[in-house]
Amino acid sequence: MLWDSIFHQYDIRGIYPTQLNEETYYILGCALATYLAVDKIAVGHDTRLSSPSLFKALIKGIISQGVDVVSLGLISTEINYFASGKYGFPANAIITASHNPAEYNGLKIVTRGVVPLHGDFGLPQIKKLAQENNFSVSAKKGKIVKMDILNDWITHTLKFIKPNKLKSLRVVIDAGNGMGGISWKKLIEKLPIEIIPMYFEPDGHFPHHLPDPLKQENVSDLKREIVNQKADLGMAIDGDADRIFIVDETGKQLSGTITTAILASYLLQKYGPSPILYNAVCGKIVPDSISANGGKSIRTRVGHSYIKEYMKKENALFAGEHSGHFYFRDNFFADSSTIAGLIFLEYLSKENMPLSQVAAKFDKYKSSGEINYVVSNLSKQAGSDIVIQSIENKFKDAESIDHIDGLSVWFPDWWFNLRASNTEPMVRLNMEADSKEILDDKLYIVENELNILGAHKNE
Repeated sequence: MLWDSIFHQYDIRGIYPTQLNEETYYILGCALATYLAVDKIAVGHDTRLSSPSLFKALIKGIISQGVDVVSLGLISTEINYFASGKYGFPANAIITASHNPAEYNGLKIVTRGVVPLHGDFGLPQIKKLAQENNFSVSAKKGKIVKMDILNDWITHTLKFIKPNKLKSLRVVIDAGNGMGGISWKKLIEKLPIEIIPMYFEPDGHFPHHLPDPLKQENVSDLKREIVNQKADLGMAIDGDADRIFIVDETGKQLSGTITTAILASYLLQKYGPSPILYNAVCGKIVPDSISANGGKSIRTRVGHSYIKEYMKKENALFAGEHSGHFYFRDNFFADSSTIAGLIFLEYLSKENMPLSQVAAKFDKYKSSGEINYVVSNLSKQAGSDIVIQSIENKFKDAESIDHIDGLSVWFPDWWFNLRASNTEPMVRLNMEADSKEILDDKLYIVENELNILGAHKNE
């Protein structure tokens, strides 16, 4: 049951020290080395208070199986992806719990070429090995070699823009005491803009706020500072720096959909026609913008493991998600908050108008944002499946229905997506309409149907 509680669709994650601890990570190190059957694994960790000791325990498990370790030290998830793509390590692992509260920790794993392990590939096998815990110590332990890659990473990020094309923008960046600050601290001296740092120092106590920009209370400091500093824009970075959210000069946060549309438009203008991916929850302005700029739009399911895979198949230039993940072909098809931020700064410099005016051009549709509904009195998977199937039956007269990710129901002037949470007994609703009146009317109808089925808004 303990192993069941920490293995999830995209990663390993749980509360320290009750759900996972140093013993857990030693066993995971053994299981990882055994399953991957490689000669070397690169390992890094984030700033969480438990990360250094879990890092040591994981490495101890790996080398006990005769596998060498490249110690990358304190890094972000985006830097871990870069290390995988740049240096071609057989596998990479990073100890991180992303944006979760301080008591959490976790593990993300990729194989050569930034291929993530997930619930359909790799993680079930590692879980089985960990449960069996039948490891013998190798007669020859693996070696540990330290490697500092931060400067190489900074050089890589700067290849995505022409720094001399940036205008003298004032930018407030809130790293939330997570891992994003280590990159931007280096970039301050290399860019002709004024960066106003907020909470750049990594600190696992997260003393100011949690590094989760999806929750509005965690972006309030940034919004206030943008207005106080008369800044041109702001950026909020999540805990392991693989997600970014943009805030305009008035303190209004851009949705992941609008940021995806802006970046897609600019990259197509810059590099020419190419496939662009976006997930099933992004709004209609994304395919509209891709088509308007000569790109081929491809809608895909939510989740970095799937998007990385589909990007490689399509050789896509860029991909965006509503959740603030932005992926780049020239970044080994991986997501990066820093690269997305730099490209956005170059775009805004070129536009030469306030960000609020730029964003208004893309803000054509009205959106509900993501609303979570708790599914009552039923098991997580069965309850969610019943709710989603019942909603599909209620709206079978729709113009079209698809199941790219959960349920998407399309009408001429509105649409919605309903999908199950991978980790909780919840369904997630996203709705978009051509006007606020239509949105309010249809949201009331769908919410009423969900309530009848026993799914109630998670306040």
